[in-house]
Amino acid sequence: MSRMEPLRAPETMTERSKKAADLGSNLRGWAALGRDWGAIVLISWASVRLHSIPAYLAAVALIGAFQFAIGECLLHEASHFHLFRTRSWNERFEALYALPFFMTLAQFREEHLAHHRDAGTPRDGLLEDYRLIGLFRPKPDMFWLWFVKPLTGFAGYFYLTKLSLTPRRDGLKIAGFWTVVLAAAWALGGLQLLALYWLVPMLFGHASFLYWSEVQDHFGTRSGTRSVTGALGNRLWHNNGYHAVHHARAWMPFYRLREAHDDFLAGAGAAAAQDLSSGFLETYRQLRAAVSAAPAAALEPALR
Repeated sequence: MSRMEPLRAPETMTERSKKAADLGSNLRGWAALGRDWGAIVLISWASVRLHSIPAYLAAVALIGAFQFAIGECLLHEASHFHLFRTRSWNERFEALYALPFFMTLAQFREEHLAHHRDAGTPRDGLLEDYRLIGLFRPKPDMFWLWFVKPLTGFAGYFYLTKLSLTPRRDGLKIAGFWTVVLAAAWALGGLQLLALYWLVPMLFGHASFLYWSEVQDHFGTRSGTRSVTGALGNRLWHNNGYHAVHHARAWMPFYRLREAHDDFLAGAGAAAAQDLSSGFLETYRQLRAAVSAAPAAALEPALR
């Protein structure tokens, strides 16, 4: 059975471990941001120096991957007040992980906490996203939806449709930030670089990684949530793959999710163990099997 139901397991972490996790770490937060922003600068510089189409296309993909690490994974941590131990810093430094993606931390937090609250119910906005993507059609072509569609520009278009300048306070923040960025880029003669090495990767790279992440997290699962345990992806994206334990223990910061995942699985039951994927291709095989085994009505329980 493929349903979207909240995945829960007994809390077996000790109170001492939980207290340690709650503390967070300012140093880890700055190190994560430094790594990702540094990688984007380095990749952009290398692409400019190489000055070739293959190098640029590789740069778009790699920059998009690190943009996803910042604008989804670290922004997500800040929304839970986990990026920095100093609670106010999670709000104060949103210009490093929210505003560059045309959103505010408050906007992201409102949507994300609603997902936590409504996961597995008809109110979960993710279900409507799945419908718009085409996952609930009678016979969805998973090869097209997984490998091709996001790269056609659909993922970027879909991302843009989700952006908003409301409430007014948030809209003014976004507009003010980008006015400063564009003015600085114009004054320094860097408008083309900004477009080539930030906006294009965001709309084709980052948006595609976000598309894949949202589909893999919950669609076609038995327990309600899929965890992707591949080492490379979790190193690159700050343990973002350990999604089931995050839903069950939202107080756990990103750098402790790996150890918490094993502890969580021990008490989560067989369904959770079946919703494990080693990576991108394994997730595709699971998605294809889910749509082959069940009619659209079974995959769309909350929209019937």
